[in-house]
Amino acid sequence: MKRIFFFIILAMLAVTSCKKDSKAPVTSTALKINSLWPDNGQAAMIVTINGKNFSTEPAANIVKFNGVNAVVIEASSTQLQVVSPENAGNGKVTISLNGQSADGPVFTYKEAPASEYIVSTFAGDGTAGLLNGAAADAQFRNPEGVAVDAQGNLIVVDRQNHTIRKITQAGQVTTIAGDGTAGYADGVGTAAKFSSPWKVAVDLQGNIIVADRDNFKIRKIAPDGTVSTLAGSTAGFADGSGSAAKFMQPLDVVADAQGNVYVADNTSHRIRKVTPSGMVTTLAGDGTAGFLDGTGTQTKFRNPSGLTLDQQGNIIVADRLNHRIRKITPGGIVTTVAGAGTTGLLDGDVLTAKFADPYGVVVDANGNILVAELTNARIRKITPAGQVNTLAGSSAGFADGLSVNAKFNQPTDLDVDTKGNIYVAEVTNHRIRMIRLIK
Repeated sequence: MKRIFFFIILAMLAVTSCKKDSKAPVTSTALKINSLWPDNGQAAMIVTINGKNFSTEPAANIVKFNGVNAVVIEASSTQLQVVSPENAGNGKVTISLNGQSADGPVFTYKEAPASEYIVSTFAGDGTAGLLNGAAADAQFRNPEGVAVDAQGNLIVVDRQNHTIRKITQAGQVTTIAGDGTAGYADGVGTAAKFSSPWKVAVDLQGNIIVADRDNFKIRKIAPDGTVSTLAGSTAGFADGSGSAAKFMQPLDVVADAQGNVYVADNTSHRIRKVTPSGMVTTLAGDGTAGFLDGTGTQTKFRNPSGLTLDQQGNIIVADRLNHRIRKITPGGIVTTVAGAGTTGLLDGDVLTAKFADPYGVVVDANGNILVAELTNARIRKITPAGQVNTLAGSSAGFADGLSVNAKFNQPTDLDVDTKGNIYVAEVTNHRIRMIRLIK
């Protein structure tokens, strides 16, 4: 009897245990795709997949669009960033991981719009060197900046040749200033020296203003070829007059109608102003890397690299490592024009669009802001209506042709002539490219 009673007690305990276990929470480890954003578009777009139980190792997630493999570039347990593959056709997005699989919504491919632009090589044979002559045969070494002068000539900052070059409308390349070696010397033409000059602007008097980065100075080339120093001395930060002022890493310059020069001072994270007499002040930025809109020195930038002016006299800034385009009014008020603030490639509304290292900017005659985008290897356009789209470029490389097929490799700066032609300094391909409308 005792033995029977013992077994009854064991059975009751087992039932109680089962009841307790049945109430224990169950955590699902099943793969799941909840949504795609966007769920339509073209090849080579960044598509966000939201769901559950993804691997945090991008390559471990096998994602397919209608059966065609897609590249996963970022991954967390609940979100993947993938590149829509070419020639996939409309169909479900699927994911496979560790023997599991999950189906998601359909991604619908849209036909790419007919290209309105064509990309060609304006100058440079693609070989790093220093050679003047016909544009097609000329050689550059990491051309960094471009500016169109009043006569339609293209001024080129040939960075690693430490020279300022000119390409005439007739397609002839000459050297304006610099002897091809790094150094610092004022003087006339090739008697002058620069050290890794970065970008240039041409003022209304025809002076070429140079951001002479590794000399930490702002230089001026007069129409007769005489090179002088407008402001700057040694590396550092100091406002003041002429050589009393200091810059950390001046990358770009732009001149207004009054002859004031504005400077993107990269590693001091500021926008500086230089008057025609050489007086330097800080227009915006508090000197610490960050992101903050506001007024004057109560704002923050992160490695500003490109400047231009719009038709209203506002300064447009390529705020490189904030992955944004900013605007400074003449009164010093800083706002954000475009960019979500995280690196990526996404066209659309200015508030959600993504850039990756916007590096050079210019405003065209229609008020569009054109952006040379270093890492995405594209030229982007921000319309006055608040839309961002890709004007030219597909992936890093070199290819002339229709804008949707063309390839750039580290485009750093751009300018527009009176005919609407866009000139691009392409540092890695050692070329100057031209983008023109197809008529």
